[in-house]
Amino acid sequence: MKRKAHLLIVWTLAAVLVLGAVGHAKVQIEFWHALGGHIGRDVLTKFIDDFNASQDEVEVIPVYQGSYNDTLNKYRLAVQAGNPPHLVHVFEIGTRFMIDLGATVPLQPFIDRGDIELEHIVENVLNYYTIDGQLYSMPFNTSNAVLYYNKDMFREAGLDPDKPPATFSEFREYAKKMTKDGKYGFGNYVYGWYFEQLLAVSNAEYVNNGNGRLAPATEATFNSEAGVRIFQWFLDMLNDGSYLNTGRDGDALRAAFVSGQVGMRIGSTGGIASTLEDIGDRFELGVAFLPTPDGVERGGVVIGGGSIWMSKGFSEEEMEAAWKFLRHLTSPESTAYWHVNTGYFPIDRRAYDLPEVKALHEEFPHFRVAIDQLEASRQTYATQGAVIGVFPEARAAIEEAMEMVLLGRMSPQDALDMAAEEVTAAIRRYNIQAGLQ
Repeated sequence: MKRKAHLLIVWTLAAVLVLGAVGHAKVQIEFWHALGGHIGRDVLTKFIDDFNASQDEVEVIPVYQGSYNDTLNKYRLAVQAGNPPHLVHVFEIGTRFMIDLGATVPLQPFIDRGDIELEHIVENVLNYYTIDGQLYSMPFNTSNAVLYYNKDMFREAGLDPDKPPATFSEFREYAKKMTKDGKYGFGNYVYGWYFEQLLAVSNAEYVNNGNGRLAPATEATFNSEAGVRIFQWFLDMLNDGSYLNTGRDGDALRAAFVSGQVGMRIGSTGGIASTLEDIGDRFELGVAFLPTPDGVERGGVVIGGGSIWMSKGFSEEEMEAAWKFLRHLTSPESTAYWHVNTGYFPIDRRAYDLPEVKALHEEFPHFRVAIDQLEASRQTYATQGAVIGVFPEARAAIEEAMEMVLLGRMSPQDALDMAAEEVTAAIRRYNIQAGLQ
């Protein structure tokens, strides 16, 4: 009897240990993202590995799903199949679509618990992702567009490398002065995001109804005087020979700039670190605010990049685990890590005072430009950014219009009118399908 009692005690203790181990197993959270290359492979992987090792409650499993468009399309299909991931990374222009898809939960109820101090988050970032008073997703890799320029080419053309062009006309003059011997003053590729940024700088709205923030947008308005002015600016530089057009090939433009063939280009702040690495000691890089159209009061820039959404339908334990990771993303230390290793700017202002950020800005002031440009932006519907459910289609329409202008097949006004008509029709179809009108 004593032997049986002893064995029973041993078995009971073993069972308790096993159940305890099971009870303390980490909650696994699947996270779909759209960060490829060095940022996804190295920077994001290390960030998540460090998070997983820092605590014993949550294990985040990152899954790369391709481009932003690919990730959004795969998520939509996963929702339809009833098998979405816990968290999904979506580019900023997918915001309206994600809300209307109805597959995620707003983060506002979690925030209202007081888990995050929003007063430290950059206001422009919160404004973009806040719709009808609710923050729907957590800002993640946040960027804007800046002017990259070759300071050595400035010097060779007799220009002051510490005084980048501030207006469209000044920019064009600089471009002409640097254009010679097979080199171009300005290089660009056909990308709708740059048009959106320059429209915001002009403080002009992309669609009606306060850029879709007062009420669902019903028509495109980017074919305004402000939009035409941007296309005409590009066309004028193309006609005077100072504009290198690489079509839709962003890699070709990047290579031309890094090799010293192009003096100025527009680019995302998220590429500052990699651009500095690619340039090496070839020339001195300058980074500046985007230029403003002549005679126009500067608006500002719209944030780019992406945010993270939480899918509904999971257990409370899983949602709390997902929320733990999202909270971690917004800490000063986390946002500083992203800024230092990529160029995406820290969304928590407290990160500015951390030693690693101060040291970076002292050695490479380029990284501070994006922060200053965003902080200098006025708070208007134009700089908050447009919210429409067909933004990828709208961006494609703008790119087609830009190609028509650069190929000499249409005037800036006609091309933008064509794009606006196409986008307006797409918005109205979407609104009907989504029950917005």
